[in-house]
Amino acid sequence: MVAQQTLSDGGRAGHVEPRADRRRLPQPLPLTLDGLFTSIAGRFPMARAVQEGQHHLFYGEAENRAVQLASALVRGGVQLGDPVIVHCADHRQAVVAQLAVLKAGGVCVPLPSALRGARLDRITDISGARVVLCSTVTRPVWSYRLMSWVLDDPATWSTIAAERPDRSLPRSGHTEAAYLLVSDADRQGVSGYLTDHRAWQQTLAARIRRVGGAHDGVIVHHPPVRTTTLPAMWWAFACGGTLHVPSRYGGATCSPAPKRDAAAVFGPDEYARLLQSLSGASHPDSRRLTVLIGGPCPRTVIDRHFEVLPRAPLWVEFAAADGAMPWTVQEFSPGKPGPECPGASRPLPGVHVQVVAPDGSPVPTGQTGEVRATGSSLPYAGIRSADGACLAGDTAPLLASGRLGRWRHDGTLEFRDPSTVPSSAARPRNP
Repeated sequence: MVAQQTLSDGGRAGHVEPRADRRRLPQPLPLTLDGLFTSIAGRFPMARAVQEGQHHLFYGEAENRAVQLASALVRGGVQLGDPVIVHCADHRQAVVAQLAVLKAGGVCVPLPSALRGARLDRITDISGARVVLCSTVTRPVWSYRLMSWVLDDPATWSTIAAERPDRSLPRSGHTEAAYLLVSDADRQGVSGYLTDHRAWQQTLAARIRRVGGAHDGVIVHHPPVRTTTLPAMWWAFACGGTLHVPSRYGGATCSPAPKRDAAAVFGPDEYARLLQSLSGASHPDSRRLTVLIGGPCPRTVIDRHFEVLPRAPLWVEFAAADGAMPWTVQEFSPGKPGPECPGASRPLPGVHVQVVAPDGSPVPTGQTGEVRATGSSLPYAGIRSADGACLAGDTAPLLASGRLGRWRHDGTLEFRDPSTVPSSAARPRNP
């Protein structure tokens, strides 16, 4: 059975990947993330969902394994709304794990594979999770913490495959939590943020309308379940494309190589380091679309991008709080790389951005304050305490970015360097 093959193998050889024009996703999108994936898997089961170095995972294969794993989670006691930690060292394992948690009606708590020590205890306390889906290399850190399921252990899948799929699947709804993303830096006492399926779907739909589909796939150069990996992964899946990841054993390219028009997603700092390692002649004719998700992007990075990739469009999406859901966006086009201030961006649909004074009141256009936001395309609740108590229920909280900015007269938002503003405005207080 498929489930008896471990996620560390390279899949089956000899299959031909369908042409990109046969994998267009019909509109409207399904209401849940796992429903979106199921829709693609049902139409194109032999399309590649993940290409990780020389290894790959097909849509149909991932769907089957996720259903079996979700059934095992339900039989193991995971109930609707329960948090489940995903701590995998392999993108293919991480994809199956996330799909399974969502199908079981759980909430994904993704952790980078390198995470160790006291931070694991903190995240466990904040989330209230009792189960972790992990890999052989990450399993030892959970020995005395939680019940763990090792997804690259053949014995795990032999046990799971012996049981019939649960008929109650899938159990999640579009207004229920999909992810709990724990923040490294507490803002307003918040340690993590909950986002529902609806917010992710709205963000995906807005990116597809704005940037275009990712039918040729999306490239990432970082480990699984990072805050830049997640939006890249779901963007690829929403379009029936492939998530392309470099081999863990070296190199910054994927094999086989992604298609020419595949998009790439990075964090601004990560992209700056990558550009430093590339010469201007590395990809002189490339038109590959690049999306940066994270903090404001320095002008030097934008200029360097067009030196290395002169024909490649660049989109900069500012994301704060959980780091995965963008607040604002700005486009830089070949031959017209934008204004001198790269932080002049516009709020996205479903996001209401405010610039506020230290007392929380809105500041006039042109004056500097802290950038905050709320909306249906952002996290709907924050987690602050060790017992997992929510800050808010059905109403979206006002999220603090920790960044300074000001509204320009053209209606765009300009992020400011703290050194350019008075000291009284550089340290906004929490309301």
